[in-house]
Amino acid sequence: MANYHTPNLPTSEELEQVHQRADRNYKYKLIVLLMQEAGLRVSEVVRLQIRDFDFENKVLTVRSLKKRKSQKDKLRFIPLTDNVIQAFAQYWPKLKDHSADAYVFPAGRGSSKPHLDRRSVWRRIKKYSNQNIHPHMLRHHFASNIVSKGNDIKVAKELLGHKSVKTTEIYLHVPQQQMRLAIDSIEQQPTFWQRLFTPPKGTPSEIPITHTKTGLTKFHVGRKAEIAQLYELAAKKVNTVLIGEQGIGKSHLLDNYQRGNIIRMDEFQYPKRLLGGLLLELFDNDKEEILKLISRTETRRDFETKVATRESIKRLCELAIEVTREKEYTIVIDDVTNITKSGVRILENFKNHFHIIAAGRRIRMEYRTAFSNFEIIELTPLPRPESITLIERLSTSHLDRIEDFESYKNRIWEDTQGNPLYIIEMIDRLAKEPRITVEATERIKHTASKNEIDFTVILIICISSLMGLRYMGSEFGEDGGAFRLIGGLALVFAIFARPIFRSLKRKWL
Repeated sequence: MANYHTPNLPTSEELEQVHQRADRNYKYKLIVLLMQEAGLRVSEVVRLQIRDFDFENKVLTVRSLKKRKSQKDKLRFIPLTDNVIQAFAQYWPKLKDHSADAYVFPAGRGSSKPHLDRRSVWRRIKKYSNQNIHPHMLRHHFASNIVSKGNDIKVAKELLGHKSVKTTEIYLHVPQQQMRLAIDSIEQQPTFWQRLFTPPKGTPSEIPITHTKTGLTKFHVGRKAEIAQLYELAAKKVNTVLIGEQGIGKSHLLDNYQRGNIIRMDEFQYPKRLLGGLLLELFDNDKEEILKLISRTETRRDFETKVATRESIKRLCELAIEVTREKEYTIVIDDVTNITKSGVRILENFKNHFHIIAAGRRIRMEYRTAFSNFEIIELTPLPRPESITLIERLSTSHLDRIEDFESYKNRIWEDTQGNPLYIIEMIDRLAKEPRITVEATERIKHTASKNEIDFTVILIICISSLMGLRYMGSEFGEDGGAFRLIGGLALVFAIFARPIFRSLKRKWL
């Protein structure tokens, strides 16, 4: 019996990211399109020769590798899209050998093969997609598109070079949205009276929970407005800085931002090393202009020793700007809290050319000119409902060991005041206890929280004394007006003492 597994398909966001990163590397731009819009296997792509392209008739000849030695070449003819033809036109000037038998993607120096190694393609596609896409997923995408558009499966079989239709049938999957519509169409709808008197079942929580790919947690709790604002500004290529205390979630948002060509930097404390790293990243992305602008360097090591570490900061900034298009790259900076004067100069040079997303606990006023065109997104501690939701989701593995769950949640909230990192660390610490009792939750505190000081007894004595002054004022008659005033104020204070005590109990970090 055939194994009809569902093919692993890339998302539209992942495909967009690959195309953006390959846009200036014409070789890999063409390779990606040949797999995505012509359905070629990676092994077929790297073996293509110039004679295989018939631009007059817009047809590509593909020689199948899946044949026995006794068989002749098995050919299939794939119509070319305009995107593929345009990409080839951009790549053509890069080719040194234009003869008919020349490989379209020749091997580099020192290779034992005459053509590009398919492993190089795998590594590059994985890099462009942040390890989310491998080359065969692009072929899956092509096949799924052909079948889902209503084309005959036999046509898809010929385009893909499959021997049997059964192999092609694995792409006959139905999108999730269409399956949902199908189920909704047969679901028995409640009558008007049933909808009126029956409470809704399974109502989703009002607290948004967004799944993520990296971080201490694989989801965001809350932060809906902040995430929407970040991506809205990013779509407009507006520079942005996330401001918030330690552990508030800045790095979590940056780690899961994956749009466009991203160059990640840790901090601006060592600006020259940071600039060198940026240029080395561009070097790895095949920015050939870098090599032309400076003394001859053929290897990454030569580039690192001769350029990235020896040139001045001003020259390194000029190089980075010269070899990139405006807003081509997004620079993500983990921490600008301790930015130096040299770092300020770099930002002032970069902020109008690159798209920059930065994070920091605060920004010094004397350095505000470096952030003059930045939008500020301020991250505050999670409100109590969202904090409780986070605590509940992180505590599922040890629920059976918690003596009083409500007391447990309240204690963590009071001790962390909605700081996500502190909540995670507090739960991790409590989870190490064999039995999480009420006494354990009161005894174990987060080291960043302040110790509580109980002023209850002192305040009761003071207020009682002041109220006693009111009584003494009545005994002194006309001369006791001041005593009655002070005692009256103490009485008013006593009425509102409960909310005042509650606010004083809060432990700011």
